[in-house]
Amino acid sequence: MTRYISTFCASFLALSSVSTAQADTLWGVYANADYWQYEGKADVAQTGKNKTPFVFDEQNQASLSLSIEHPVPIIPNIRLRHTALQGNDTKKVVAFEFGKFVFTQDVNLDIDLTSTDMVLYYEVLDNVISADIGIAAKLLDGDIVAKEVNGLNKKTVSIKETIPMAYLSTKAKLPLTGLSVKADVAGVSYNGSSLSDVQAEIMYNFVDNLAIDIGIKAGYRQITATLEDIENTDADIEFKGPYLGLEMHF
Repeated sequence: MTRYISTFCASFLALSSVSTAQADTLWGVYANADYWQYEGKADVAQTGKNKTPFVFDEQNQASLSLSIEHPVPIIPNIRLRHTALQGNDTKKVVAFEFGKFVFTQDVNLDIDLTSTDMVLYYEVLDNVISADIGIAAKLLDGDIVAKEVNGLNKKTVSIKETIPMAYLSTKAKLPLTGLSVKADVAGVSYNGSSLSDVQAEIMYNFVDNLAIDIGIKAGYRQITATLEDIENTDADIEFKGPYLGLEMHF
């Protein structure tokens, strides 16, 4: 992971040195609160073993983000976002190898993670069509727990990984309607592991003046992670679903 952190830093320095990005003419703060209704699945196993699929019931979680933009061209803007990722499923197994342990009866798998993003980005377009490019760091923190339904055996695999990703965001305003459409993409792939966080939305600004803009939005988000050899565990994890949200721009 150290090599990828170094690549992350080098890429960011290169981006800042060659960027002809535009800065906001004034300071701007964007606060977002989304209500995300997602379903999930996970294929997990001890590293190198056959993965067992688990399918999770639908969950409802809040996703919060805060972006700060400023008029200084060289210094990047910053965005922070926090989301909880949870899933639970019980499955009948014959031999489920997980965390150096073999389960031979019904197993309950519980995933309890948080996803925290820090994005450093530049505005390269800022008009009817806007575009941001930058570097993101996603912190995945939490546990994957497998336990026998009718037994005492239990195994917990803790995950705490900070993963650098490329980031791109585009937005188009529909003149005279108050409507806009937006797409965000962040992702990385390395050494058999990969991570992506993609969302698309449509928003309607029902308050639009010099002091504050307020918009209501609807969209779809998908987080996909392939994690190799984390605490001797391989996992393919996916969460996806629609969301409703509110954005305030000061």
